[in-house]
Amino acid sequence: MILEGEGKVKHTKFVVVKLREVVKTAIFAVLGLVILIGLITFFLKMGGGEESGQALYQDGTYEGELQRGNAKSTVAVTVRKGKIKDVSLTKQDDAFAVMYPLMETAVKEVKEDVVKKQSAAVDEEKEYTYSAQAILDVVQECLAEAKTE
Repeated sequence: MILEGEGKVKHTKFVVVKLREVVKTAIFAVLGLVILIGLITFFLKMGGGEESGQALYQDGTYEGELQRGNAKSTVAVTVRKGKIKDVSLTKQDDAFAVMYPLMETAVKEVKEDVVKKQSAAVDEEKEYTYSAQAILDVVQECLAEAKTE
């Protein structure tokens, strides 16, 4: 006991902490921290591709032949930084441009879907025209060649 002026007595206070409670609290704190870090990592990597450092395709321009009757054209798929950037028709025969004028429109339709999805996988509910399906088949062949292993 310690005496302080005017007759007040000051008592020493002890705090009793059970080791079991300290260990449980530490385990829950570490577990919470691990879960928080995992969630942050998950949401940062949700975009995939460049952000996560996983390139789906090797960079380059991949070409496949599109033949309709006697007319030929080449479909080119351009990949940069592991992502599909462009799908286009190149090296068209004059006969191809005259006989299949809607191929340019079909290429634009396929390009939009392929670049958006970063895949040539077709949605089953989406109806592609015959021309677009022919182009999509060639794009699938090009992407199979570009796929990283």
